[in-house]
Amino acid sequence: MTLLGKGVSPGIAEGEAFVYIDVRLRDSELYVIDDSQIDEEKARIQKAIDDVGNCLSIDARQIEGKLGKQSADIFRAQEAILRDSHVIKEMKRVLEKEKLNAEQVVRMVFRVLASRFRDLENELFRERADDIDDLSRRLLLSLAGIHAHSLENLPANTVLVARRLLPSDTVFLSRSSTVGVLAEFAGPAAHAALLARELGIPCVGGIPDLLEKVHTGDVVLVDGTKGSAVINPNRQTLRRYKTGFKEARQRRETMATANGIKRTVTRDGLEVSVMANVRSREDVELAMERGADGIGLFRTEPFFLAAKHLPTDKEFATFLLESLKPARGRRIDVRLLDIGADKNPIYLHLPPEPDPFLGRRGVRLLREYPELLAAQLRAILEVSKEVEIGVLIPMVTIENDVLHVVSMLQQFAAEMGIFKLPRIGAMIETPAAALSITSLKTHVDFFSIGSNDLTQYTMAAGRENPLVVEYFIDDHPTVLRLIEWVVRESGTMPVSICGELASRIDAIPKLLRTGIMSLSVAAALVPEVKMAIRGIEIKKRREP
Repeated sequence: MTLLGKGVSPGIAEGEAFVYIDVRLRDSELYVIDDSQIDEEKARIQKAIDDVGNCLSIDARQIEGKLGKQSADIFRAQEAILRDSHVIKEMKRVLEKEKLNAEQVVRMVFRVLASRFRDLENELFRERADDIDDLSRRLLLSLAGIHAHSLENLPANTVLVARRLLPSDTVFLSRSSTVGVLAEFAGPAAHAALLARELGIPCVGGIPDLLEKVHTGDVVLVDGTKGSAVINPNRQTLRRYKTGFKEARQRRETMATANGIKRTVTRDGLEVSVMANVRSREDVELAMERGADGIGLFRTEPFFLAAKHLPTDKEFATFLLESLKPARGRRIDVRLLDIGADKNPIYLHLPPEPDPFLGRRGVRLLREYPELLAAQLRAILEVSKEVEIGVLIPMVTIENDVLHVVSMLQQFAAEMGIFKLPRIGAMIETPAAALSITSLKTHVDFFSIGSNDLTQYTMAAGRENPLVVEYFIDDHPTVLRLIEWVVRESGTMPVSICGELASRIDAIPKLLRTGIMSLSVAAALVPEVKMAIRGIEIKKRREP
């Protein structure tokens, strides 16, 4: 069976399917029990309550030390609900009456409880319904014996098959286990697509009814260039693909060798810097192997999302230092934690928002949680003693966003006896930031344009929304005009672009004509981008 979709990360791969379904959406664990099994199911429920309660207690203690008592009280309130005698009695009552397994009892009791909270007039009590849903999810994970994410230990040569992948899912994937991705909902700028390109693995998105067509254990051939997948191929098809694998590998090796250490210069003599977007030491090593000129964007979110509890300053500093070592001596820019919207670590328990992508994310959220920002800045300052790095402020909208971070960085540097501050940069991801370059540039040393979000907010098209993918046009003249404005108004200040637009071979000439001379792309794509630039002649740049 051949499935057709949209290629969102190029390349071809062969592997065994692993169908991923979030634990909250699984309804298969339904079975009837008899009287002799009631005590056993009660014991399972109690064990899950103790397990989740202990985790909540640990979370509360760690969060209080970092973010204060108010944030920690959220977890203490959850634990109180979990251990409430009325809730426990109700679960036992339903179990004895319905004689269903523990998973179904938890679903039933907590679904009713959440509904009751949502029907209350008091808004504060209505918000507790989200706590109930979160508790239900934690209990179900415990009952399933899942103490790690189900994507955390995938076997080698896995083709991941999913309806949709959230950032909290993608952080567990690695190129050592995952060879390809198929997703029902994944446009070119979706997080699944971004990760696939950074890992250098093929990905096909937009396949209708995917989970009804592919099953765990199926042999899958993925063609991320053509946007297709073959399920359980015959021998002839398999042979044809294997020939393609060999040719693709030879092309990659040839390209990597040719691009390793050469400068990247256009046909008319303009030198362009090609850096890498990374998230781990493995990525940094690959970037250096592929000839990257530096690290244009080090994403910190995967580290925080993968952690079971809020990391300490020391843990974050150790992670950064270990990850960045292979790139010492090169330009390195580390982005502060960019969470909110669809990236929410479970241990922070961020409140729900009606429009999360227009709400508290990036620097907005960090300003609301000053201790979280302080911990990162202290860790980065500690690392700056050994590695020269820049600090990127995410989701800048107004001048005060930058001033807030800069003043805190200066304060901690003085306290730590550090006299040379890291370079400070602002992410330009909103039209407001792009049009405020004149005021922003007085407070920073460089700019990095995040074209994915800049497109999202300029074109009013959600990057994760497959229903408006035709409006997500990252090389639209309006987006390019904003990029050109940023370059012109920045004067001599360095400006780079780190969104997916930077790696699109057909769009690179347009970008260079705006004045952009620094690109940051997925490490695996560095050789291809460098080779493409060498074949481009800019001639006359377009006037703003």
